[in-house]
Parts: sequence; C-alpha cells; structure tokens
Amino acid sequence: MKVILVTGASSGIGLQVANYLAQKGHRVYGISRTKIHEKNVKGIQADVTHYEQLKQAYQDIYDVEGRIDVVINNAGFGISGAIEDTSLKDAHELMNVNFMGVFHSTKAALPFMRESGGGKIINMSSVASRLSIPFQAFYSSSKAAINAFSEALATEVSPFHIQVCSVMPGDIKTGFTKNRRKNEVDSPCYKKRVDKSVGVMEDDERNGMDPEVAAKVIYKLVQQRRMPIYKTIGFKYKVFVLLHKLLPARFAHAVVGAIYGFKKD
Repeated sequence: MKVILVTGASSGIGLQVANYLAQKGHRVYGISRTKIHEKNVKGIQADVTHYEQLKQAYQDIYDVEGRIDVVINNAGFGISGAIEDTSLKDAHELMNVNFMGVFHSTKAALPFMRESGGGKIINMSSVASRLSIPFQAFYSSSKAAINAFSEALATEVSPFHIQVCSVMPGDIKTGFTKNRRKNEVDSPCYKKRVDKSVGVMEDDERNGMDPEVAAKVIYKLVQQRRMPIYKTIGFKYKVFVLLHKLLPARFAHAVVGAIYGFKKD
C-alpha cells in the first residue's frame, strides 16, 4: 500500500484516478478547491495556486501517514479562442493553475518524499504538448512547460530515488469539455475559424477514451519498478507523437493546421 496524493481530484481524470487507486488498496488523498466526499478517498481542501495551503496540507498528511509515496499533479483547465482575443487575466490564471500549480505541489511534496526515502511524481500533461493546437494555445503551452519541468526535475531528484513521469493523454470523455473557458469576445476575423476548430475539439473529446483508461495507465506507473520519463495514453496518439518526432516540423505543423486551423476560411 502506498500513500498517494492526487490534485484536481474533484472531477474528471483526477476523480477517476483517485477512486481507482483507492479501490486497488492504496491510501489516497484527493486535493481540490472544493472538498470531495468519496467513500475511499480522503478529501483535502486546498488550492494549487496557493503554495502555503498545499504545504500545510502535505505536512498534515505526512504527520498522519509518516510518508508520501506518490504525487499525481492533475489539476488544470483549458481556455479556447485566438491568442489575440485572450484576456491577460485568463492567460495568467491558466498558467497559474496548470503550470505553477504543478510547481507548488512538487515543491511542497519533495521534502516529505526525500524523508520517505523516495517516491514517484506523475505530472499530467497532454498530447497537445507535442502537437500545439491552434485556438488552444495556452493549454498547449502549459502542458509543454510541464514536460520541460518534468525532464529537469527528473534529473535533479534522481539521487533521492524519486522518479518523474509526464503523462500525455489524448482525447478523454470528461467534464473538461463542458468546463473549458472560452474567450469572452471573438474578433470577426477569427470567429468562424474558432467556432469550427472548437467544434472539432469538443467532438473529439466527447467521443474520446473513457477516463478509466487513464486511471489504469497511471495505476501501472504507480506499481512498476521504473517509470518512463514520458507516457502517452491511447494507441493513435502514440502514433501521432511518434510521427511528430520523425516527420519534418513544417509537415507536422501543416497537418495540425489542416485539422484545427481552417486556414482557408
């Protein structure tokens, strides 16, 4: 049995992962802004954008459990619309939650993980970190930042027997689609393309993988002796990521543009 912390555990992938790991016999703490009430998951109310809240929450957990074995940094949200039309407030808030939240959680957890003699940090990224999606630039950017953060972190903490993995899911059916924040104003020069692009995204998500697929992948990462630096979820998305590595950047960019950019409109 491992002591596991999951941020963003009130809904979507986070809730599914927390429940699945608890069902497998682990002691799971779900961290979220609104306290969750799940039978097998201990809910802790804390905001990932507030470092001191997380620091205290993790201290409380460590005082009870005597160790922290796994941290799954999952909290995040998306915004859609043209970069030019995105408000400064929305852009700052997204990066604060999606990226700084991972930093805050990691910084708060590391002292306890070192004291525990090692552990695992699993950061939820996205295939969009590799294939930057037009009209979802800030989400893609935050996930790319998580990948870079994870790589650097993995080297820094390896002497302490702490492993790091950046998990990149493809489209998954969750409330993320409904909760995506959209720009308040779409300029006429972008609006038609934004509407079509977001329509494609939302259709892909509604027909995406069940979140239990992600939960099972993360369970295997928790169980295995050695995690990879990256883990892509979904066969076709593994193909996309591989092709992105092999094909010229201009070609990959053109393919993504054709799917989501609608340049001819």
